[in-house]
Amino acid sequence: MKLFYKICATAVLLTVLAVTFTPGVDDFVEQTFQRYLGRAAG
Repeated sequence: MKLFYKICATAVLLTVLAVTFTPGVDDFVEQTFQRYLGRAAG
C-alpha cells in the first residue's frame, strides 16, 4: 500500500512540474481531468 501512495505522489509531482515548466501541458491535463470527472459524474 505504501508503494501505491509513493507512486501517486510521484505522479502528482511530475504533473505539477510538467504544467509549470512546459507550455501547453496544462490544457492537456485539464482535458484529461475533465474527461475522468465527467465519466465519474455521469
